[in-house]
Amino acid sequence: MLYFLYGEDAVTSGKKLQVIKEKFLVKDSAGSGLSVFDYEEKEQKSSLLDVISTPNLLAPKRLIISKNLISSALKNVQEEILEFLKKEKGLKEDQDVVVIFWEGKKIKKGDKLYKFLEKNAKSQAFEKPVGMKLNQWVQKKMLELDPEAQISRGAQEKLIFYAGRNLFSLVSEIEKLVNYAGGKMIDEDAVDLLVQADFDINIFNTIDALGNRNKKEALGFLHQHLKNGEDPFYVFSMFVYQFRNLLKISDLKENYQMSEQEIAKATKLHPFVVKKSLAQSGNFSFDNLKKIYQKLSILDTKIKTGQIDIRLALDKFVVEI
Repeated sequence: MLYFLYGEDAVTSGKKLQVIKEKFLVKDSAGSGLSVFDYEEKEQKSSLLDVISTPNLLAPKRLIISKNLISSALKNVQEEILEFLKKEKGLKEDQDVVVIFWEGKKIKKGDKLYKFLEKNAKSQAFEKPVGMKLNQWVQKKMLELDPEAQISRGAQEKLIFYAGRNLFSLVSEIEKLVNYAGGKMIDEDAVDLLVQADFDINIFNTIDALGNRNKKEALGFLHQHLKNGEDPFYVFSMFVYQFRNLLKISDLKENYQMSEQEIAKATKLHPFVVKKSLAQSGNFSFDNLKKIYQKLSILDTKIKTGQIDIRLALDKFVVEI
Protein backbone atom coordinates (compact mmCIF):
# COMPACT_ATOMS: atom_id res chain seq x y z
CA MET A 1 0.00 0.00 0.00
CA LEU A 2 1.12 3.52 -0.70
CA TYR A 3 0.82 6.44 1.72
CA PHE A 4 1.84 10.06 1.18
CA LEU A 5 2.25 12.39 4.18
CA TYR A 6 3.42 15.87 3.30
CA GLY A 7 3.36 19.54 4.30
CA GLU A 8 5.27 22.13 6.31
CA ASP A 9 3.78 20.98 9.62
CA ALA A 10 6.51 18.35 9.94
CA VAL A 11 5.94 18.20 13.70
CA THR A 12 2.44 16.75 13.36
CA SER A 13 3.14 14.59 10.30
CA GLY A 14 6.33 13.31 11.94
CA LYS A 15 4.36 12.36 15.03
CA LYS A 16 1.85 10.43 12.90
CA LEU A 17 4.69 8.66 11.13
CA GLN A 18 6.21 7.69 14.48
CA VAL A 19 2.87 6.27 15.68
CA ILE A 20 2.61 4.11 12.53
CA LYS A 21 6.19 2.93 13.01
CA GLU A 22 5.67 2.05 16.70
CA LYS A 23 2.45 0.20 15.89
CA PHE A 24 4.29 -1.86 13.27
CA LEU A 25 7.10 -2.70 15.73
CA VAL A 26 4.61 -4.08 18.23
CA LYS A 27 4.08 -7.02 15.81
CA ASP A 28 7.65 -7.00 14.48
CA SER A 29 9.70 -6.30 17.60
CA ALA A 30 12.99 -7.20 15.88
CA GLY A 31 12.28 -4.65 13.15
CA SER A 32 13.14 -7.17 10.44
CA GLY A 33 10.51 -5.80 8.10
CA LEU A 34 11.24 -2.11 8.73
CA SER A 35 13.32 -0.05 6.30
CA VAL A 36 13.85 3.72 6.44
CA PHE A 37 15.38 5.88 3.69
CA ASP A 38 16.11 9.56 4.27
CA TYR A 39 17.22 11.41 1.14
CA GLU A 40 18.59 14.31 3.16
CA GLU A 41 21.40 11.94 4.06
CA LYS A 42 24.12 11.84 1.42
CA GLU A 43 24.61 8.07 1.37
CA GLN A 44 21.99 5.32 1.44
CA LYS A 45 23.06 1.84 2.53
CA SER A 46 20.69 0.22 0.04
CA SER A 47 18.28 1.11 -2.72
CA LEU A 48 14.63 1.91 -1.98
CA LEU A 49 13.59 0.07 -5.16
CA ASP A 50 15.65 -3.00 -4.26
CA VAL A 51 14.03 -3.20 -0.83
CA ILE A 52 10.51 -2.81 -2.26
CA SER A 53 11.14 -5.40 -4.99
CA THR A 54 12.91 -8.04 -2.91
CA PRO A 55 10.75 -10.30 -0.69
CA ASN A 56 11.88 -10.51 2.93
CA LEU A 57 11.83 -14.13 4.11
CA LEU A 58 12.16 -13.05 7.75
CA ALA A 59 9.27 -10.61 7.59
CA PRO A 60 6.34 -11.14 5.22
CA LYS A 61 4.79 -7.90 6.51
CA ARG A 62 6.96 -4.89 5.65
CA LEU A 63 6.97 -1.17 6.39
CA ILE A 64 9.16 0.94 4.11
CA ILE A 65 9.53 4.65 4.89
CA SER A 66 10.92 7.14 2.37
CA LYS A 67 11.73 10.61 3.75
CA ASN A 68 12.39 13.79 1.76
CA LEU A 69 12.49 12.04 -1.62
CA ILE A 70 10.86 14.93 -3.50
CA SER A 71 12.64 17.73 -1.65
CA SER A 72 16.16 16.25 -1.51
CA ALA A 73 16.78 13.34 -3.89
CA LEU A 74 18.52 13.74 -7.23
CA LYS A 75 16.18 14.12 -10.20
CA ASN A 76 17.31 10.90 -11.84
CA VAL A 77 16.57 9.00 -8.61
CA GLN A 78 13.09 10.53 -8.44
CA GLU A 79 12.40 9.68 -12.07
CA GLU A 80 13.54 6.08 -11.58
CA ILE A 81 11.26 5.64 -8.57
CA LEU A 82 8.35 7.28 -10.36
CA GLU A 83 8.70 4.92 -13.34
CA PHE A 84 8.85 1.95 -10.99
CA LEU A 85 5.70 3.02 -9.14
CA LYS A 86 3.83 3.48 -12.41
CA LYS A 87 4.71 -0.07 -13.52
CA GLU A 88 4.05 -1.75 -10.16
CA LYS A 89 0.32 -0.97 -10.14
CA GLY A 90 -0.42 -3.74 -7.67
CA LEU A 91 1.74 -2.12 -5.01
CA LYS A 92 -0.94 0.30 -3.88
CA GLU A 93 -3.25 -2.64 -3.04
CA ASP A 94 -0.59 -4.87 -1.46
CA GLN A 95 -1.54 -5.35 2.22
CA ASP A 96 1.82 -6.91 3.11
CA VAL A 97 4.03 -4.10 1.81
CA VAL A 98 3.32 -0.60 3.16
CA VAL A 99 5.39 2.20 1.61
CA ILE A 100 5.11 5.65 3.19
CA PHE A 101 6.47 8.70 1.40
CA TRP A 102 7.01 11.52 3.92
CA GLU A 103 7.87 15.12 3.08
CA GLY A 104 8.38 17.64 5.88
CA LYS A 105 9.01 20.68 3.72
CA LYS A 106 7.09 22.77 1.23
CA ILE A 107 7.18 21.02 -2.12
CA LYS A 108 6.18 22.10 -5.61
CA LYS A 109 2.74 20.77 -6.43
CA GLY A 110 3.66 20.70 -10.11
CA ASP A 111 6.28 18.02 -9.44
CA LYS A 112 5.53 14.76 -11.33
CA LEU A 113 6.21 12.54 -8.33
CA TYR A 114 4.01 14.73 -6.13
CA LYS A 115 1.15 14.51 -8.67
CA PHE A 116 1.47 10.73 -8.90
CA LEU A 117 1.48 10.17 -5.13
CA GLU A 118 -1.34 12.63 -4.55
CA LYS A 119 -3.47 10.69 -7.03
CA ASN A 120 -2.42 7.09 -6.35
CA ALA A 121 -1.47 6.96 -2.67
CA LYS A 122 -3.53 7.52 0.44
CA SER A 123 -2.40 11.08 0.96
CA GLN A 124 -2.73 13.56 3.80
CA ALA A 125 -1.55 17.18 3.78
CA PHE A 126 -0.14 18.74 6.94
CA GLU A 127 -0.15 22.44 6.16
CA LYS A 128 1.71 24.84 8.42
CA PRO A 129 -0.89 26.52 10.67
CA VAL A 130 -1.18 30.30 10.50
CA GLY A 131 -3.24 32.95 12.27
CA MET A 132 -5.91 31.55 14.57
CA LYS A 133 -4.97 27.98 13.63
CA LEU A 134 -1.41 28.57 14.82
CA ASN A 135 -2.73 29.94 18.13
CA GLN A 136 -4.83 26.80 18.54
CA TRP A 137 -1.82 24.66 17.57
CA VAL A 138 0.26 26.27 20.33
CA GLN A 139 -2.51 25.77 22.89
CA LYS A 140 -2.83 22.11 21.92
CA LYS A 141 0.92 21.48 22.22
CA MET A 142 0.98 23.16 25.65
CA LEU A 143 -1.91 21.09 26.97
CA GLU A 144 -0.31 17.89 25.67
CA LEU A 145 2.67 18.69 27.88
CA ASP A 146 0.69 19.86 30.90
CA PRO A 147 -3.13 19.91 31.18
CA GLU A 148 -2.72 22.80 33.65
CA ALA A 149 -0.62 24.92 31.30
CA GLN A 150 -1.86 28.45 30.57
CA ILE A 151 -0.45 31.45 28.75
CA SER A 152 -1.54 35.08 28.48
CA ARG A 153 -2.64 36.39 25.09
CA GLY A 154 0.27 38.83 24.92
CA ALA A 155 2.79 36.12 25.82
CA GLN A 156 1.39 33.78 23.18
CA GLU A 157 1.55 36.47 20.49
CA LYS A 158 5.15 37.24 21.45
CA LEU A 159 6.08 33.53 21.52
CA ILE A 160 4.71 33.01 18.00
CA PHE A 161 6.38 36.17 16.76
CA TYR A 162 9.73 35.10 18.20
CA ALA A 163 9.73 31.43 17.17
CA GLY A 164 6.74 30.75 14.94
CA ARG A 165 8.61 30.48 11.63
CA ASN A 166 9.98 27.05 12.53
CA LEU A 167 7.53 24.65 14.17
CA PHE A 168 10.28 22.42 15.60
CA SER A 169 11.81 25.46 17.31
CA LEU A 170 8.36 26.54 18.48
CA VAL A 171 7.75 23.16 20.12
CA SER A 172 11.13 23.39 21.87
CA GLU A 173 10.31 26.86 23.21
CA ILE A 174 6.85 25.72 24.36
CA GLU A 175 8.46 22.87 26.31
CA LYS A 176 10.85 25.31 28.04
CA LEU A 177 8.02 27.67 28.99
CA VAL A 178 5.70 24.93 30.27
CA ASN A 179 8.46 23.38 32.40
CA TYR A 180 9.46 26.80 33.75
CA ALA A 181 5.90 27.86 34.62
CA GLY A 182 4.94 24.67 36.43
CA GLY A 183 1.22 25.21 35.86
CA LYS A 184 1.31 28.96 36.55
CA MET A 185 0.35 31.56 33.97
CA ILE A 186 3.07 32.10 31.35
CA ASP A 187 3.51 35.86 30.87
CA GLU A 188 5.51 38.06 28.48
CA ASP A 189 8.42 38.30 30.93
CA ALA A 190 8.81 34.50 30.79
CA VAL A 191 8.87 34.60 26.99
CA ASP A 192 11.52 37.35 27.01
CA LEU A 193 13.58 35.38 29.52
CA LEU A 194 13.46 31.94 27.92
CA VAL A 195 12.54 32.10 24.24
CA GLN A 196 15.30 32.26 21.66
CA ALA A 197 14.01 34.54 18.90
CA ASP A 198 14.85 33.51 15.33
CA PHE A 199 15.84 37.10 14.54
CA ASP A 200 18.00 39.76 16.16
CA ILE A 201 16.00 40.73 19.25
CA ASN A 202 18.18 43.81 19.78
CA ILE A 203 17.17 45.31 16.45
CA PHE A 204 13.55 44.75 17.49
CA ASN A 205 14.20 46.70 20.70
CA THR A 206 15.81 49.49 18.69
CA ILE A 207 12.83 49.69 16.38
CA ASP A 208 10.49 49.59 19.38
CA ALA A 209 12.31 52.56 20.96
CA LEU A 210 12.09 54.48 17.68
CA GLY A 211 8.37 53.79 17.37
CA ASN A 212 7.85 55.06 20.91
CA ARG A 213 9.90 58.20 20.13
CA ASN A 214 12.39 57.37 22.85
CA LYS A 215 15.41 59.00 21.16
CA LYS A 216 17.86 58.43 24.01
CA GLU A 217 17.13 54.70 24.19
CA ALA A 218 17.08 54.34 20.40
CA LEU A 219 20.49 56.05 20.10
CA GLY A 220 21.88 53.78 22.81
CA PHE A 221 20.69 50.67 20.98
CA LEU A 222 21.92 52.05 17.64
CA HIS A 223 25.44 52.73 18.93
CA GLN A 224 25.54 49.27 20.51
CA HIS A 225 24.67 47.69 17.13
CA LEU A 226 27.49 49.58 15.45
CA LYS A 227 29.93 48.84 18.29
CA ASN A 228 29.15 45.13 17.88
CA GLY A 229 30.15 45.39 14.23
CA GLU A 230 26.66 44.97 12.80
CA ASP A 231 26.00 46.12 9.25
CA PRO A 232 24.73 49.75 9.40
CA PHE A 233 22.94 49.25 6.07
CA TYR A 234 20.92 46.42 7.62
CA VAL A 235 20.00 48.66 10.57
CA PHE A 236 18.90 51.40 8.16
CA SER A 237 16.80 48.91 6.19
CA MET A 238 15.02 47.94 9.43
CA PHE A 239 14.24 51.61 10.11
CA VAL A 240 12.71 51.84 6.64
CA TYR A 241 10.78 48.60 7.19
CA GLN A 242 9.30 49.77 10.49
CA PHE A 243 8.17 53.20 9.30
CA ARG A 244 6.75 51.72 6.11
CA ASN A 245 4.67 49.41 8.33
CA LEU A 246 3.62 52.29 10.59
CA LEU A 247 2.54 54.30 7.56
CA LYS A 248 0.49 51.41 6.12
CA ILE A 249 -1.12 50.59 9.45
CA SER A 250 -1.89 54.21 10.29
CA ASP A 251 -3.49 54.68 6.86
CA LEU A 252 -5.72 51.61 7.26
CA LYS A 253 -6.67 52.58 10.79
CA GLU A 254 -7.37 56.30 10.22
CA ASN A 255 -8.67 56.35 6.66
CA TYR A 256 -10.40 52.96 6.43
CA GLN A 257 -11.30 52.31 10.09
CA MET A 258 -10.01 48.75 9.92
CA SER A 259 -9.76 46.59 13.04
CA GLU A 260 -6.51 45.05 14.27
CA GLN A 261 -7.46 41.70 12.71
CA GLU A 262 -8.44 43.28 9.39
CA ILE A 263 -5.16 45.20 9.23
CA ALA A 264 -3.15 42.02 9.89
CA LYS A 265 -4.99 40.28 7.06
CA ALA A 266 -4.67 43.21 4.63
CA THR A 267 -0.95 43.84 5.29
CA LYS A 268 -0.03 40.16 5.86
CA LEU A 269 1.92 41.28 8.91
CA HIS A 270 2.11 39.19 12.07
CA PRO A 271 -0.70 40.16 14.53
CA PHE A 272 1.95 40.91 17.17
CA VAL A 273 3.66 43.39 14.81
CA VAL A 274 0.30 45.02 14.03
CA LYS A 275 -0.57 45.30 17.72
CA LYS A 276 2.79 46.91 18.59
CA SER A 277 2.66 49.20 15.56
CA LEU A 278 -0.88 50.37 16.35
CA ALA A 279 0.29 51.37 19.82
CA GLN A 280 3.30 53.17 18.34
CA SER A 281 1.30 54.90 15.62
CA GLY A 282 -0.45 56.90 18.33
CA ASN A 283 2.84 58.76 18.79
CA PHE A 284 2.69 60.11 15.24
CA SER A 285 0.11 61.80 13.06
CA PHE A 286 -0.43 60.31 9.61
CA ASP A 287 1.11 63.41 8.01
CA ASN A 288 4.09 63.15 10.36
CA LEU A 289 4.65 59.53 9.33
CA LYS A 290 4.60 60.50 5.65
CA LYS A 291 7.25 63.17 6.30
CA ILE A 292 9.41 60.69 8.23
CA TYR A 293 9.17 58.14 5.44
CA GLN A 294 10.05 60.82 2.88
CA LYS A 295 13.07 61.74 5.02
CA LEU A 296 14.17 58.11 4.98
CA SER A 297 13.81 58.07 1.20
CA ILE A 298 15.98 61.20 0.88
CA LEU A 299 18.60 59.77 3.25
CA ASP A 300 18.61 56.52 1.26
CA THR A 301 19.40 58.44 -1.95
CA LYS A 302 22.14 60.45 -0.23
CA ILE A 303 23.69 57.30 1.23
CA LYS A 304 23.71 55.51 -2.13
CA THR A 305 25.17 58.52 -3.94
CA GLY A 306 27.87 59.09 -1.31
CA GLN A 307 26.51 62.44 -0.10
CA ILE A 308 26.36 61.25 3.50
CA ASP A 309 28.04 58.54 5.55
CA ILE A 310 25.65 55.74 6.58
CA ARG A 311 26.55 56.01 10.29
CA LEU A 312 25.98 59.76 10.29
CA ALA A 313 22.69 59.24 8.47
CA LEU A 314 21.50 56.82 11.16
CA ASP A 315 22.39 59.24 13.97
CA LYS A 316 20.80 62.12 12.10
CA PHE A 317 17.56 60.23 11.55
CA VAL A 318 17.17 59.19 15.19
CA VAL A 319 17.94 62.66 16.53
CA GLU A 320 15.58 64.43 14.11
CA ILE A 321 12.66 62.00 14.31
